[in-house]
Amino acid sequence: MSAHVAPRTDERRAAGTDTTRDRILHAAREVVARKGKRAATTREIAEVAGVNETTLFRHFGTKEKLLYELVEYCCPSISIDEFTVALRGPVDSDLMTMGRFLMERLWNMRDMIRWSMVEDDYEANVYGSATWRPQNAVREALGAFMASRVERGELAGNPEDLAAVFGSMIFAHVMGRQKYPDVRFYADQEYGLRMYIQIFLNGARNN
Repeated sequence: MSAHVAPRTDERRAAGTDTTRDRILHAAREVVARKGKRAATTREIAEVAGVNETTLFRHFGTKEKLLYELVEYCCPSISIDEFTVALRGPVDSDLMTMGRFLMERLWNMRDMIRWSMVEDDYEANVYGSATWRPQNAVREALGAFMASRVERGELAGNPEDLAAVFGSMIFAHVMGRQKYPDVRFYADQEYGLRMYIQIFLNGARNN
């Protein structure tokens, strides 16, 4: 599977994002995308960032704290709450909007997701549940959205279950897009998303 690679130092300077802290975080993501959290070293991260290890430790203290902050930096938890509370339209239209948002978000953080799955035992031992905090925020916000639509009578069922089903479909689509980029269902985001929502709302049985 392909992995997201952060911009190199000269590209970041051109984009005006060349603070020392940002450079280290960008470099950490680049190294993690190639090697994973377990194999990533502070020495290589510092080299990619163009700083020495002492500077890295001065900003973050330890490798564990750096990688913990990297998760929040790449996957901020606040934006999903701000996004979902603004959805007040028809449920099918809002699910399309929500689906697009989640697909884009998951696609942009696919490298972090991939290593979180591969290194689940390492993350559990070193970070506990901390590295999944932004993803849990997405699940909770999606559950709150489903709860509001159940209350309005537009959906039926347990909101947490509905959120799990819808979120799982979106997650599977993003992972499938990496695996099967030439299959229309995965390559055409709008086409796939409309089918998910149709099945989610109406089922697939021919009545």
